[in-house]
Formats: sequence, C-alpha cells, structure tokens
Amino acid sequence: MEEVTVELRCMYWQNGEYLIESHKKVTEHLGLQVQYDLTTIPHGQWMTDVLENSTADIVGFLDSDCVPLNKGIVDYAVVYATATKSFIGTAQASNHIAPRAHIFAAPCFFFIYRDTWVKMGKPSFLENSRSDVAEEVSYVAEDFMVPYKALYPTNFEREPVEGVWRLGNFGYYGIGTVFANSVYHLFQGRYKQNADLFKLRCDEIVDGTFSTNGMFNSIEVYSGKICNYS
Repeated sequence: MEEVTVELRCMYWQNGEYLIESHKKVTEHLGLQVQYDLTTIPHGQWMTDVLENSTADIVGFLDSDCVPLNKGIVDYAVVYATATKSFIGTAQASNHIAPRAHIFAAPCFFFIYRDTWVKMGKPSFLENSRSDVAEEVSYVAEDFMVPYKALYPTNFEREPVEGVWRLGNFGYYGIGTVFANSVYHLFQGRYKQNADLFKLRCDEIVDGTFSTNGMFNSIEVYSGKICNYS
C-alpha cells in the first residue's frame, strides 16, 4: 500500500467538554494521535473547513461521543480509503428527512481520501434539504459513481428518553450503537444519562471489559422487541 499522511480530528462545543475526558482516555489507550478542536461553528462547517485546509492524504473524523473499540478499525479505515481513493464511515439513515431510507457514511467515524473530495467538487458537509451532516458527500459520491463503504450496526442499547431508529431496510440502531463490532457511538450525548453511559463504555474499553452482552442485536429487533424466530 502506498504511504500516506493521516490526520485525525475531533471537534466539540463548550457544552460537550464533559465527553472529551472519556474520549481522550480511549484514544490515548489505543495510541491514536487526535487533534481536539473546541469550536463554536456547526459540525458540518467544521468538517468542510478541516478538509479545505488539511495537507494530509487521509483525514479521519471522530465525533466527541464516538470511539473505536480497537486500533485495528482505524488502520482498516485508512487502508480502505487509500486503496479505493474513497471514504468510509458508520452507516446511518436520516429518519427525519425524505426518503428516510438513504443509508450514508455518517460523520461520527469518517475517513476520506482528500483528493477524491476535491475531485468531487469539495461537497459541503453541512445539512441541507435532503441531507443530514455529511450525508451530502455520500449523495455526491453516488452521482460521481464513487463507491464508498458504510460500517453497519451489529448491536445497540437504548434508554428511557430516546428510542431506536430504523436503518433503511437493514435493521435498527439506538442511543449506544456498536458498528462492525469495532466502533461505539453514543447518540444524543447532550443528555446527561447518555453522557454517563458514554463514560461507562469508555472506561470498559480502556479496562478491556467492554462487551455487547445485554445489548440488542441490530437485525433481530422489531418494534423494540427481540424477534423470536421459530
């Protein structure tokens, strides 16, 4: 594989500082060098600006409430983006935007070959009438017939305030979701009970005790209940 330069970035707003301590524990434990940016601009604008100004071949984005479970998935993302000259991210569907079934590479764990982004016309990561954050990049890649990879959920957990969401015709994901058995993303980290859950999961990753035991299987859930195949 060709040698590439890689830049890892994570943004947070001032009201999300409580997540960063846990996030750093994991990335330091895995030996990842991540630049943390305290900012006041929208998530999608920050991602666009980072790519615009980066000199790296590969830029990897991690949300402040999303951590890899192992270093191998980061290495894999870099290898994939380099070999395909494309991008890779966790699978997500915008259930609040029509058609509500478009599965795209989400920004929470997202690695992209920068030159390909440039060749596609530098599409913005900002939300618009058909796209959530980063979704427009997947739409543009589809228009350019650039194949990209989405890591699908394997397990998820829910909590009382929020429910679960449908991922197109694949299955479901929830507040705390494990993708490809290798990435953990806590959705809705602005709620304290979710932040507490994120801290717990990060501590487990560092301690080597993280497990999906007790979580829902993403493809064996229907209307919030475990399916019984008999």
